[in-house]
Amino acid sequence: MKSFTSIYIIDIVYSMDIYQLRYFLAVVETRNFSRAAERVFISQPTLSAGIKKLEQELDVILFNRGSRDISLTDAGRRFLPRARTVIYEVNAAKQEASGKIPSLRFQIGIPRALPIAKLSPLLADFRKTHPQAQIAIKEGTPEQLEKWLDEKRVDMIISTAPTATTGHFFEKLFTTKCVLAVPEQHTLSSRNAVPMQQLNRLDFIHRSHCLFETEITRTFAREGVNPHIIFRTDEDEKALSLVAAGTGLCVVPDILNHPGIEFISIDGFNSARTLGISWVDDQKTEITEAFRLFAISHNWQDKRNSGSNLEWAR
Repeated sequence: MKSFTSIYIIDIVYSMDIYQLRYFLAVVETRNFSRAAERVFISQPTLSAGIKKLEQELDVILFNRGSRDISLTDAGRRFLPRARTVIYEVNAAKQEASGKIPSLRFQIGIPRALPIAKLSPLLADFRKTHPQAQIAIKEGTPEQLEKWLDEKRVDMIISTAPTATTGHFFEKLFTTKCVLAVPEQHTLSSRNAVPMQQLNRLDFIHRSHCLFETEITRTFAREGVNPHIIFRTDEDEKALSLVAAGTGLCVVPDILNHPGIEFISIDGFNSARTLGISWVDDQKTEITEAFRLFAISHNWQDKRNSGSNLEWAR
């Protein structure tokens, strides 16, 4: 198949079906044919057939199809901005023709314990397909987030599962577990797990905003483990920088990441938290529904194992 120039793309893009472009963008955003099919509410064979037809019409290969990974070819990267532009213009034309005024402002609430690096790839990819959305982020405790959602101060929240009495809808995004952060050169760094009793009297950094704070404190007290707290902070960067420098150890969720540290399990402490997206049904809009679909099909896998999410699509 041949390569093509920007002029070639402009000439041909308007002769194809819009649904093919939507399928293409769904695969780009999810990096997975199954998740892409879920996002556009079709079967995977139907989506695959649509992508194949699009490639035939363009006379290029858009995706490298690996056994575990899907990535854009050079032709696919050149085609991506044009496809996004066409879909944006089509959506804008529909809104203008119907006389509807779109809800542009989208407010999302997130817990302080969620590292922004975990969320930023999702927001960046969402903005590329929905450039008209004006995103505002509010940070708070899980209790504050639920209250803000009830008060309509935010449209959606990403947090732990709501209490049964809230009436909020909830969909799981990912699960994080509690681990011990140690410097790379620490004597414990080569081990898969460490007995809890071995942590007694060791120097520790305390993260005051941790999702697991109450559980950690109670478990250590019950097991008679009394760590020496040398620093308390609500900033992850400070805590992990001190760990990397060898100043102390720290109990953290495994969604965090920092150069120079290793994560190991603590025997007898298997705490985990499920985070998801919550909303109130009567506050649903086209923008919130689009973001929900992005969130549930997003690749939340740890970058240390999967590589930078969607970096190839930027």
